[in-house]
Amino acid sequence: MKRLLAILLAIAMLASLMTACGEKKDDQKGSGSGGGSSAGDPVESLTAEKSTDKYRSYYQVWIGAFNDSNNDMVGDIPGITDKLDYINDGDPNAGDDLGADGIWLSPMMPSSTYHKYNVEDYFNIDPQFGTLDDFDKLLKECHDRGVVVIIDLVVNHAGAGHEFFQKACEELKQGKEDGYAKYFNFSKTQDAVYQHPVSGTDYYYQGDFWDQMPDWNLSYKGTRDYFTKVVKFWLDRGVDGFRLDAVKYFDDDNTDGAEFMKWFYEMAQGYKKDVYMVGEDWTDVTADLYEMYETGIDSLFNFKFANNGGEYMKAGSAVGEFAKKLQKYDKNIKEHNKNAINANFLTNHDMNRLASMVYEDENKQLAALYMLSPGNSFTYYGEEIGIETEGSDDKYKRTAMVWDSDNLPSILTEGVGAEDTAPLGGVKQQLADENSLLNTYRKLFKIRLQNPEIARGNITELASFNDNECAGYIIDYNGSRVMVIHNVSDNDKELTIDMIDNPELRGWSVAKEESAGIAAELDGTTLKLPAKTSVVLKENK
Repeated sequence: MKRLLAILLAIAMLASLMTACGEKKDDQKGSGSGGGSSAGDPVESLTAEKSTDKYRSYYQVWIGAFNDSNNDMVGDIPGITDKLDYINDGDPNAGDDLGADGIWLSPMMPSSTYHKYNVEDYFNIDPQFGTLDDFDKLLKECHDRGVVVIIDLVVNHAGAGHEFFQKACEELKQGKEDGYAKYFNFSKTQDAVYQHPVSGTDYYYQGDFWDQMPDWNLSYKGTRDYFTKVVKFWLDRGVDGFRLDAVKYFDDDNTDGAEFMKWFYEMAQGYKKDVYMVGEDWTDVTADLYEMYETGIDSLFNFKFANNGGEYMKAGSAVGEFAKKLQKYDKNIKEHNKNAINANFLTNHDMNRLASMVYEDENKQLAALYMLSPGNSFTYYGEEIGIETEGSDDKYKRTAMVWDSDNLPSILTEGVGAEDTAPLGGVKQQLADENSLLNTYRKLFKIRLQNPEIARGNITELASFNDNECAGYIIDYNGSRVMVIHNVSDNDKELTIDMIDNPELRGWSVAKEESAGIAAELDGTTLKLPAKTSVVLKENK
């Protein structure tokens, strides 16, 4: 009997030992270690810490189109709060959230238009979107999750219904030029700058975009005192920074735009030392961008790389040239501002949707190209599920977010609904498909968070592999080095990694449908990279 028990005990111990060994082998397989073949996905086993600095992965929310909480067919601030668990659930290592740790909110102040870029009151929320209490609740919920919030601030111009402009026009009818008229740019000569007549007078005013958007006189002390109060008001409420609209147009007959930008940034820093600002300077003149960076502003949107025809789009046929240009641009902006943070994006509310320009595979590849570039990333809502643009007007670029393609939202953007705008499916459908565009984005957000070097570091070296369809670059952040490699071709690649020591596989993003489920593999210094795949490696010294 004892002998039988001893045999049974030995068998049990052997089985236990084999199970333990198997578990250890599986753990090592998913660890992403560069010491052997890595068939498992390291992103699943690596951990991430919440960001605490200005380097973030932003999600651009067009408030009126995102989520409607009160069934009036207009998105609102409570609707955003209701969907925060989708944007970021507060846990960087779990959940079905997107993983964005920054939100850029479209203009939300009282205005006569749906887009709210003609602000009539800088100290309130448009009633269509909610109340200041609603906004305070959203801020608290975001901050509790470690998510920062920047708001779109329109400084170049006001709405024609703004109290100051209305009073200025009334005073001009009385021939008074030294009152509220000083806040704006008026002239008795109509020309290319002063285009719009003031009814009942012989005056004209500057309004670069529209006659309902009179330009502020940014050189006037009264205007600066006014915006000092505006900035303090929103920073005191807990806003983390601003997206500044149309900074290109700060420069006019009366104002040195760069001087104003420097004043504005330093003024805001006086109220919040770590305030973050990103400016919209849509220009092809890089010298203008460098001049604006010298003002101290943290970021300017990288328009040269975005949109149809930008460097990210062109990288699909010449990724080696793309890597060179990315390194050069990043180096140049930091020469003009050592603290510059590149602001990378593909499209925004003024552009046709990316999914209307490219196929799904290309969309996934482009997502990897911009999200694995140094600096902050900005993802336009709906881009992560492939929403398309169905018309040429701006309203078609700002249609409703599709949460469930079997239950389309009733939101209307100037009468335009969400029918047939998400052919790949809504959020619900794409979360259920591990190879969906949405899950590609979720993985890229997580890779950025797990590898903080990507956003914060500098590109120090390029790797061409003698192949313009396969290129990489090393990003150095305080001595910690990661290597990003993009294979944009339709063919698998086998590469020798000799630019970093003891490389460790940190994650990959596959764009080609036929390559879905195929892992990048690292064996020593030999990297097997599937077609249309981007990979992140880390140096272990």
